[in-house]
Amino acid sequence: MRLPVALSIVLIPVTSVIAREQDQTVSIGPWTIATFFKAEKFDRCTMNRSANDLDITFARSDNGLLLSLDSSKWKLERGKTYDVTLAAGARSVQAKALADARSVTITLSDRPLGERMRTANVLEVRGEGATLKVPLDGSTAALERLDSCFEKNSHAGVESNPFVAPSRKP
Repeated sequence: MRLPVALSIVLIPVTSVIAREQDQTVSIGPWTIATFFKAEKFDRCTMNRSANDLDITFARSDNGLLLSLDSSKWKLERGKTYDVTLAAGARSVQAKALADARSVTITLSDRPLGERMRTANVLEVRGEGATLKVPLDGSTAALERLDSCFEKNSHAGVESNPFVAPSRKP
């Protein structure tokens, strides 16, 4: 009789972990929004899709918004930085693309560009050799979901003392 009880105790945490992992991904149009944890601590939210042999990922973390582009056709020098111009509609900014073997990561720190990406159809990434067109269809709702994912998870689990009144700032 004790064996079934022991099994039920072991299975409860496993099923709750599986349910938690299933709740961490949602699709919005062509985009997939996912939440990632490291050692039970929130790490980042991502928004990704593939188009024209290009894997596109926007990641929102404590470090801000990052764009990663990956292609199996690329052969890049790991650690090298490339100058690029990012353009969404009439807004364009200069940025650096940090290379890995088959991908680049670009920090998107320009707030007006980020706002423009919500309404633009394409984000152009102009390098020295070519212009990559990152499709942004459906990005308005997906970027909103990415931001809400980050806000919800980055503040979850913040411990406060229930016996002390929170400080009030003017």
